[in-house]
Amino acid sequence: MAEDLPEMKKSGQSSQKPYYWINALDKGLTIVEFLADHPNLTVTEIARALQMDRSTCNRFLLTLRDLCYISVDDGGRYHPTLKVFEVGNKIAEIVEIRPPARVYMKKLAESFNETVNLGRLDGNDVVTIDVVSGRERIRFDAPIGSRSSIHTMAMGKAILTFRSMEEQDAYIESCDFKPITPNTITDRKKFRQELLKIHERGYAVDNEEWDLNMRCVAVPIFDFTEFPSHAISISGPSLRLTDERVNKIVPGLIDAGRLLSRELGDRSRAS
Repeated sequence: MAEDLPEMKKSGQSSQKPYYWINALDKGLTIVEFLADHPNLTVTEIARALQMDRSTCNRFLLTLRDLCYISVDDGGRYHPTLKVFEVGNKIAEIVEIRPPARVYMKKLAESFNETVNLGRLDGNDVVTIDVVSGRERIRFDAPIGSRSSIHTMAMGKAILTFRSMEEQDAYIESCDFKPITPNTITDRKKFRQELLKIHERGYAVDNEEWDLNMRCVAVPIFDFTEFPSHAISISGPSLRLTDERVNKIVPGLIDAGRLLSRELGDRSRAS
């Protein structure tokens, strides 16, 4: 597994660091973030991936263990703990969009009996920051805090579509378009065409591009600056979310997105 790990830039190696920069804090947080993406690694594997001295890396790991941010199993492999989730969840709870969004998410879940998700962009990923489960027995609920590349999810495509052309170009040029399923869009030209379609109709669809058994339809959420900062989506099993069902969901989802955007101060979608 160690051979497959990305080699990351050394933490805090910039030659123009601010006077207040604390290298130890930088390195410690880098390790926590790295383990969140790559759990179940030994100190040697972590040190190699982060280009750190092994003994120094070990001291950071033991300190983070004593602080309960990571744990180590009998095989000497390190894992992030739920304390990381607890801290992140507390932060997510104070994000202003969640309380008003919950009202619309609950209404959508009640109307269509499917799971409703709220997401935001974080770099080249979409992070799920809230979920309201549907009433169907078989459903797909993404964990809060889960993330995936923009091009693989309806929420990511919905947000990126309404960002500037410069941001779209930057993403398309930097993205490796790694396939998650056989249906994931991996061609840059096709992805640009997909964004044009989304812009014309006002919503995005994930046709089993993130999971072979799931479909998702999403609309962007705009803030008071008319900036598409978040997206709201409805997801469910592909067998249930047929084209006909999606067509029935879209008007209610678009209306919820418009009303939520208006509540956040976006007057361009007032009508």
